[in-house]
Amino acid sequence: MVPKNFRWLIMPLALIGGCSSEKAPEPAAKAALTLQEFMTQKIDVHADAIWAIGNAAIDDTASIDPAKMDEKGWTGISQAAERMAVDARALAALDPVVVTRPGVKIADEGTAGAPSPADIQGHIARDHDTFRALAGTLATHADGLADAARARDAATVGRLVNEMDGVCESCHLEYWYPEQKALVKQIEAAAPVAAASR
Repeated sequence: MVPKNFRWLIMPLALIGGCSSEKAPEPAAKAALTLQEFMTQKIDVHADAIWAIGNAAIDDTASIDPAKMDEKGWTGISQAAERMAVDARALAALDPVVVTRPGVKIADEGTAGAPSPADIQGHIARDHDTFRALAGTLATHADGLADAARARDAATVGRLVNEMDGVCESCHLEYWYPEQKALVKQIEAAAPVAAASR
């Protein structure tokens, strides 16, 4: 119990506290994800989910067999593709793009022929616009895949799932392994010739 003689102090002090102009400190802004975190925590996760469902329903022609798909599979592909589209657009909007945090290694770092974070950072710095465009291409591809899965269009889903690896590799080739672009072009050019000679 508050002594009677001190009760008159409580209300003014309470009012002063309630009317204080001091604001609570703002919470610290969450650090933006690095490119490595974006890939390992988001894009790769969605891609793996899509490929897992697609691989389980593949037929002898490397297409999706609708008889092997159920509602869970269709929904799983559409939802993973939707999330991939959202995250790919967020990836395109990253500015600046930071490949990884200090002391954090990327996959294959230190392996002979593998790029370092500094290598990738330099490639992106030289052509950030193409990086954004390629991330946008992935988002558009994922949009189409989500639409096809919602429509239960097995032929289109199969084609887009099969093409997804190429969409991903187009960015990897540009920024992870640009020195291999000439070799890939040679292989691609030789493929139709080899097929025609069979």
